Amino acid sequence: MVRKLKKAESEVQGRTEKRKLRNLARLKKRKELQSAAKKVEKVAQSLAFEDDKPKKKKNKGKKKKFLKLEAKASELGVPVENLIENEEGHMVKRLEGGRFRFINEQLYTMTGEEAQKMFEEDPAAFDHYHAGYRDQAKKWPLNPVNVIIQQLRSKTGLVIADMGCGDAKIAECLGTRNTVHSFDLVAKKPCVVACEMSNVPLENNSCDVVVFCLSLMGTNINEYLREAHRLLKMGGELRIAEVTSRFENVRAFMRGVCRMGFEFKTSKTMQDYFVVFQFKKAGKIEHKRPNGLTLKPCLYKKR
Repeated sequence: MVRKLKKAESEVQGRTEKRKLRNLARLKKRKELQSAAKKVEKVAQSLAFEDDKPKKKKNKGKKKKFLKLEAKASELGVPVENLIENEEGHMVKRLEGGRFRFINEQLYTMTGEEAQKMFEEDPAAFDHYHAGYRDQAKKWPLNPVNVIIQQLRSKTGLVIADMGCGDAKIAECLGTRNTVHSFDLVAKKPCVVACEMSNVPLENNSCDVVVFCLSLMGTNINEYLREAHRLLKMGGELRIAEVTSRFENVRAFMRGVCRMGFEFKTSKTMQDYFVVFQFKKAGKIEHKRPNGLTLKPCLYKKR
């Protein structure tokens, strides 16, 4: 009898424990649900609060910039409109500079024929390029075309071929006492003939001087020098001016030119920035594409 009572008591206690555990589990679940509900409520409130916030204006940066310009204008005692115009002008210059760098890179990494085609398809690109070129030239310690003009100024009766003439400054300065043929990919002046530098409309052995002033651009330099050899009389002068940074090996370049039928005469480095070479036509072309006759692209850095 006692054993039965103990067994019954044990069963009751067991059921009670199970009930307690179930209740605890329910309570825990309820608390978890309540906690989750609170979190959802908080998120909803947060979203509602964000919706009620005044929207930030997208032109906040512009407003801040305008306030800075306004403060500067007040300090300088000038109308703020003047500074805004200067700022806009600066932006335009940056855009123009970007286009110049792009065109410049194209010219150094394509053949002359491809460059000519590019300018035919987009004539404005030539103007953009030369406007950017003039801006760059203002920063140089000197302009090598002036050096070449000075070297030739005392001579008269010469027939000169200016290859890649740009603004045709050699014709402008030396044309009254000499015959100057100016060639470029696009003719922007009446005295300029539009053509590709490896195929100019002059007779064989018709020139006393051929000039490449910062115009040995493109990937077919050997063809330009072969054309210079065709144009020059025997003993005629080839003058090349280039940026020193374009040369991987100056001596190798000079040897390459000599193998194109020329003889080296002199070279002069100016301001550690440019080098001017003088060669003369001395014989037949030994090699149509000699080793060493390469120049690195002259790429301008973004300012």
